[in-house]
Amino acid sequence: MNTSLIDHIYLILRNAKLTTTRQAFSREYVGKNPNWSAYQAHMKRDFSITGAINCLRSIRLCKERDATLDLVQLCALREAEALLLEHLNERYSVADICA
Repeated sequence: MNTSLIDHIYLILRNAKLTTTRQAFSREYVGKNPNWSAYQAHMKRDFSITGAINCLRSIRLCKERDATLDLVQLCALREAEALLLEHLNERYSVADICA
């Protein structure tokens, strides 16, 4: 993957109209400062374990709580969830994250 996982997840969610800006993604999905995503890109960093877990939890909550999601949005959330789980397992040996 040429882009960071942060960028990849952001683009998946943005293309599905689940977020609009990197600032909104940083706040709403990762629970960080609005400039977090830009700073991570500038420093050439990817998700920390905390950031990945926060994003995974936000994605799972979105899937559970939003009854108005269409099929494209649900597929995007599932794809992002799978990518985050893979990242957490490969990079941090975290087998599963409870809600």
